[in-house]
Amino acid sequence: MRDTPQAAYATDGSDFRGAVKHRYGIAVRRFLAFFPAFLVMWVQLFVWQIDSLLPLAILGFIGGIWTLMLFWGRMGRVRRCSRVLRTYPLALRAPVERVGEEGSLTVFLRLGAQDGGSSTMRAQDTVGSKRRPVDVTSGLWFAGDDPFGGAAIVPGSGELLFLQPKDWAVRAGERSNAGEERLCAARRAGITRPARFR
Repeated sequence: MRDTPQAAYATDGSDFRGAVKHRYGIAVRRFLAFFPAFLVMWVQLFVWQIDSLLPLAILGFIGGIWTLMLFWGRMGRVRRCSRVLRTYPLALRAPVERVGEEGSLTVFLRLGAQDGGSSTMRAQDTVGSKRRPVDVTSGLWFAGDDPFGGAAIVPGSGELLFLQPKDWAVRAGERSNAGEERLCAARRAGITRPARFR
């Protein structure tokens, strides 16, 4: 079993701001690691005006657009989690069971539900890390509402996950019967519609 890397911020549910700030920082660092190089590859064609540099400029243009799209997606996921965490309080949800995977970025987790049952959620790391959450069996700090989804912080490692019900359409009845207060909270958090997990 792998050792759990410890986060440099509180992961005990007392404050979510450290997790959000850290994830924004990761997204920016990953963007800055590649975008300037792609930008230079593209711009150098216009500076030197040498036709043989066209393939390099095309590669720089495509790489720059791809890097911008990844950055936009990462920042959007962190922003969505931030909205959820500002709207709902964090609560420890245990036990948590990993029940499957979809692609290289999405994992299915069964959370011990608030009402004593269980809820299977589709979870994705906010910065698109291909590393799976290390140790989620002991629980997650969850903020949200089961029929709508939410955000979670993994204790110890501090990974920030965005979660939505695995079977979004099946839980439509629960969402429509949730009551006005719960619907308003879900609207404020931006989790009334299904998110794209890619």
